[in-house]
Amino acid sequence: MGITYIDPGEDGLACVTLTGLATRTEHAVAEERAREDVRAGRLRAILIDASEAELPPNPSISREIWEDFLGVLDARPFAYIPPQGHDSPERQAMISALLAEWGSCFRVVGSESEGRAWCLAKLAMLKGE
Repeated sequence: MGITYIDPGEDGLACVTLTGLATRTEHAVAEERAREDVRAGRLRAILIDASEAELPPNPSISREIWEDFLGVLDARPFAYIPPQGHDSPERQAMISALLAEWGSCFRVVGSESEGRAWCLAKLAMLKGE
């Protein structure tokens, strides 16, 4: 149970894995690590694997977690392997609204390799601009 944060490598891609029902404190610690990596210029994209996570029982907590993390990422590419229950219409509407509000570069993916490839392709496109 919890959150594992793997620092960005040379490619600027950080990886976060969520298992079980992570606490608000665990989310805050991961957000702070990401914020530090953003400030230092190390974090350019992130892959979040929540395939083994449990959704928070309260939708407002879920919204708060998404909003806080999107604020840290500031439109950096963000690939997401969702947990079961992710596809409910209410949750999708909440996520869509937040993604639009934050101008996020986001994609749901089915595997770590797909997410890594998508993030690195987005970074290559941004570098070429």
